[in-house]
Amino acid sequence: MTATPDLARIGGDIERGLAAAGSAAGAVAVVLGERTRVFMHGEVVPREPVVPSTLFHICSCSKTFTAAVFARLVQDGSAAWDERACSVVPEFEFSDPRATAECTFRDLASMRVGLGREGIAEWGIDQLLPREERLARARHMPFVAPFRERFSYSNLCYIALALAAERLGGKPYQDLVRDLVCTPLGLGDSYSAGFGTGVDALAALPSLEVGGKPARVRDLTGPNSEGSARIHLSVRDAGTWMQSLLALIGGSDNGFLSASAVEEMATPHALVRDADVRMAPGGAEWSYGMGLFTGRLHGHRLLRHGGGGRGWRHAMVLAPDAGAGVMVMSASEHPGVEALALECVQALLGESRDDWSTLFHEAAKAAALEERTRLESRFPAAPGAPVAALPPGNYANPVTGLARVEPDGPGMRIDFEDAPDFAATLEPLGGAVFAFAFDEPALARQPLDPPFLLRMDAAAAGPVLHTSHFGSLERTA
Repeated sequence: MTATPDLARIGGDIERGLAAAGSAAGAVAVVLGERTRVFMHGEVVPREPVVPSTLFHICSCSKTFTAAVFARLVQDGSAAWDERACSVVPEFEFSDPRATAECTFRDLASMRVGLGREGIAEWGIDQLLPREERLARARHMPFVAPFRERFSYSNLCYIALALAAERLGGKPYQDLVRDLVCTPLGLGDSYSAGFGTGVDALAALPSLEVGGKPARVRDLTGPNSEGSARIHLSVRDAGTWMQSLLALIGGSDNGFLSASAVEEMATPHALVRDADVRMAPGGAEWSYGMGLFTGRLHGHRLLRHGGGGRGWRHAMVLAPDAGAGVMVMSASEHPGVEALALECVQALLGESRDDWSTLFHEAAKAAALEERTRLESRFPAAPGAPVAALPPGNYANPVTGLARVEPDGPGMRIDFEDAPDFAATLEPLGGAVFAFAFDEPALARQPLDPPFLLRMDAAAAGPVLHTSHFGSLERTA
């Protein structure tokens, strides 16, 4: 480190960064050696400020907890990283028979199975459906990479890992989190919110713009996402969590896990082949371990994980060699949240800071434009052309399940039996192409959102609805 970090100045930077990201409620934990500072921003609800015990649903940052729980079961002899997953979670089958037969818990934790993210089973299914039913749909989902060839993000892998931990550990997953992580570390506020677990009434709520105004919205990531998400963490517990991980990576065995177990989590297992600066900051080679991204930035080893959902964005960054860490939790979707975590870590390291906020925001805009262009080329609008009549009725595919298309006044709407949050009016774009206008306020269109589109194909065997995000839906009886 080239200079003594000024924590007061870093606190000012945090306040400005969260304000710039439009965070309705935010909290940041900063760790440097034995010191921990927490910073709060905004309100949980009007006139109820964020306090050190305020809980945030940290979305995919929960995956580090899941890997740690499974690592503890491995350490205790109840599980093994290289055991075949199908022997414990037979519901989780793939379209690739080899992957089904050979996939281990290590493959799940390092997300190197090759599973793609197309279809509601990965990101939009009814959150009250059993996890087993959700996982079973993976057998119909396409692969985006050969088995074990590289990292490919998959929430289903971590849902399966948590379900396996539950079966091997002999108790509900939320109890494993409590008994193996939260209680030993003294994380007195935090928990995993699975089935049967209520969320604290004064937990922060996700926030985004609805009708041009900031609004708190419903959290769409529910209990059957446990393992991939659903850890609710306070900022004071976040500081303790990072200190524990840093101590263990530094060689201490006086924790809830052995140092070797955490080092195995931080060891590269799957190469991240993504040129996006948000995935590979600094253009360096990054990999995924088990519950942690691992790489180097300006010569420093960094471990990190991000998390997000509708109205949420979070990031944890650890610099183990300096005993430094930052966790940013925010009720907003702005890419500047993850940038803020990197900038704060660089400040803790005594380095001049890269302008990650600008880099991340530009990368997010470029990715959104590329995706929008790709989708609009697949679903070309035809302004002024006669609007095709959508035949009402039931449509389905094995991943999405049943969708119903029905008249809605002069127009049409679509409802998904297994994804009720995505009920929408279908707005004609000309010809046989339509755009989804969702009923759910949490799905109000945001500037970086891709368009959700539908194109009808009047096939001889019956109409087919090709969609941008729900696959092709065929007419059923």
